[in-house]
Amino acid sequence: MKYLNLIRIKIKQLKLDRKTMIILTVGILGIVLLFFSEIFFQEDDIDENKSYNTDEEYCIYLENKIKSYIEKIDGAGKTEVIITLSETTEYIYATDDKDVRKNNANSDDATIEKDYVIIENNNNDAGLLIKTIEPKIRGVAVSCEGGDNTKVQQQIFSTIEALLDISTSNISISKLSNMEDNHNEK
Repeated sequence: MKYLNLIRIKIKQLKLDRKTMIILTVGILGIVLLFFSEIFFQEDDIDENKSYNTDEEYCIYLENKIKSYIEKIDGAGKTEVIITLSETTEYIYATDDKDVRKNNANSDDATIEKDYVIIENNNNDAGLLIKTIEPKIRGVAVSCEGGDNTKVQQQIFSTIEALLDISTSNISISKLSNMEDNHNEK
């Protein structure tokens, strides 16, 4: 009987230890998951909602995004991308339109005066920006290791056409030259 009581006490202690172990294990797994989420799910260095100061910055952003995506296509390999623009960024500011009649209120000679809506921001006056129209893309040149493979080319054409909404006639794909091979041949 004495041994049976000892076994019951040990079982109760073991159950308590199991609960503690489960809590500790869950806590440690939570910390490990947080650590790995920081490594694997880092935000891109380039913020998609950021407004770019120049068209060149916007172009670089697009080139990096397209390059990153194409390199994930099976067979594409190392990739370089160049994008050219045909227009610049357009900014649309809020205006307060006023109907001005020259002679009398019933006159057909009306003109509209546009006054920009000005806001104060950190003691600076600026127009109220309501819309930014990104530059239009003229063309995309892609050079990748798999650029001579027609299947890879077709996937790249389709990808760029879908992502940038441009015609395939404005997309060029070529094989990326290996600089080491060129030096060895000489």
